[in-house]
Amino acid sequence: MGIVREQAEKFWNGEITVLDQHPLTPTGDSEEVAAGVMFYRWFANFTAVRTDEGIVLIDTGAWFNQDETVRMVRRFAPDRINTAIYTHGHVDHALGMAAFAAEGQKNHVARARVVGHRAVAARFDRYKRTSGYNGLINGRQFGAAAAWPSDYVYPDTYFDDRLTVTAGGVKFECHHGRGETDDASWVYIAQRKTLCTGDFIIWAAPNAGNPQKAPRYAREWAEALRAMAKTGAEVLLPGHGVPVFGAVRIRQMLNETAEYLQSLYDQTVALMNAGAALDEIVAQAAPPARLADRPYLRAVYDEPQFIVRNIWRLEGGWYDGRPAHLKPAPPAARAREIATLAGGADKLVARARERFAAGELALAAHLIDWAVDAAPDDRAAHAVRAEIYAARAAEARATMTHGIFRAAAAESAVKAGIELPADPRKF
Repeated sequence: MGIVREQAEKFWNGEITVLDQHPLTPTGDSEEVAAGVMFYRWFANFTAVRTDEGIVLIDTGAWFNQDETVRMVRRFAPDRINTAIYTHGHVDHALGMAAFAAEGQKNHVARARVVGHRAVAARFDRYKRTSGYNGLINGRQFGAAAAWPSDYVYPDTYFDDRLTVTAGGVKFECHHGRGETDDASWVYIAQRKTLCTGDFIIWAAPNAGNPQKAPRYAREWAEALRAMAKTGAEVLLPGHGVPVFGAVRIRQMLNETAEYLQSLYDQTVALMNAGAALDEIVAQAAPPARLADRPYLRAVYDEPQFIVRNIWRLEGGWYDGRPAHLKPAPPAARAREIATLAGGADKLVARARERFAAGELALAAHLIDWAVDAAPDDRAAHAVRAEIYAARAAEARATMTHGIFRAAAAESAVKAGIELPADPRKF
């Protein structure tokens, strides 16, 4: 048993959990998981399939480690890259293609055909328009300064619903389904009983609510997962994390992930139809208890309440049901009124400390945000804010939550003139 299969078994049985090893961990492990099918566990996974007419790539790795991605494939086979299929246009899945194109040009070899859903082009166009914003939010999400790419290898073969790509007698069935993105696709290789899901499966609660990104599609995502479950696949290769082996396990993972999403969608829409405001729905809707701790549905990247908020945004718009929020006063003006009522910003800081000491971190965060909004140059207030948000980051299991809270702590640490520890738990 190779390292990939061994780890896959341990993850499924709970011997290793996503709390021990995050699904985004780029281990660099690789293994032939079916005849001629090489799986690579990278920041975003990718797959190389050997055919009689060259290699077919399903995803191409990220733009920030693309040269190493090429070297990994070349350790598997020297064959020409015949085709690259994008499961979607995220920069960690599609932007390794530039290095493969450069390699082909250097060796005077025809560039690979690039296949993707029609909406991939619109995504790349949007990324060019919003490069500054995307650099900022990804830096915040992952806790490090992040440049954003400006060059993209667009598909030359587009499809809308489905397309079968053939290379060397091997058929790659490409299916579109809206999920984490509107350009998402999954690929089934029937001759190898292998299913490449892209980010429909990431070994974590689905990334269907990311608070800093474009809308996600929980209901259609569930539909796509149920369609995959009908393929009879015996090997599942996810967008992040480890493969799953065995038809029974694969059906279970796909159907339970679909149930997780469908349940949140149904609860949210039912409460919307009953007239509930967004805050009420966020407080009430939750995934089925029996699924929340499945090894592949732990909330270590996204969070269920973020998914609920995204469903609201997609189906009902941005108004949250509170009239004062429709045309609100500026945050600083509101904070100054609250500070006046409290007897000054220092009273808000003191109260924030009390709530923080009592373990009420969410309430402490509201209080300290009002304090720094009312007195933005108050170094003492910012010092307390840095401490509160460092504590919130430390208790956060989800990458997105941790990143945003950590960024808030770092922001206030700079304004307070203090140093934020590398480990927020050691403030």
